[in-house]
Amino acid sequence: MKTQLLPFFLLLFLMSCDTKGIEHKNVIISKVHYKPNSKIIDTLWVSQNDSNDFSQKEVMSGNPGQRPEPVTIYELKAPVDGAYYYIYDNEGKLFMEGRYDKKYTYEGHTNEHGDFYNSKTYRYRDNGKLRSVHYMEDGRNVKTESYNRKEQLDEVRYIHKKSETTTKVEIYENGEVKKTRVYTSFDNYYTVPGATKP
Repeated sequence: MKTQLLPFFLLLFLMSCDTKGIEHKNVIISKVHYKPNSKIIDTLWVSQNDSNDFSQKEVMSGNPGQRPEPVTIYELKAPVDGAYYYIYDNEGKLFMEGRYDKKYTYEGHTNEHGDFYNSKTYRYRDNGKLRSVHYMEDGRNVKTESYNRKEQLDEVRYIHKKSETTTKVEIYENGEVKKTRVYTSFDNYYTVPGATKP
């Protein structure tokens, strides 16, 4: 099953997955962890398949020049401010984790729109093995880890927070950084052996 995150800053947090040819399993994960000696919710484990946590609707979606395909849109109901979420897809795989903030301040600018400003998004291959983990900090893309078919770390792409350009790519072999591509512009880079400093 292909699952993708829709544009990040929407009225509410939305998620979608390609529903073409997919039978939805009845997987519901709903768990709450409370901070010791407190009634403040700390962590929530939720499932897109749980109608108590998500509303869903079917829409047709596609890029220009492509035939539209049915997509299910998931909208998180009543997100809890300051809670750390673990969100699972319809197959019970971890789709995303992160903290939900009703408003967020970064470099003096406050965004009043609720969202997951610090999060990790997981992608899987058709056989269910991990393909990649994408990191966001302060509402900005910062890093993508890619994994090979044996679920071993294959490469890590680092992204400049403000310009959204690639700064370097670390290429791994047997768990070690074999070489690093350091980008000097959009499509120009030089390669050095091993890892480089951040």
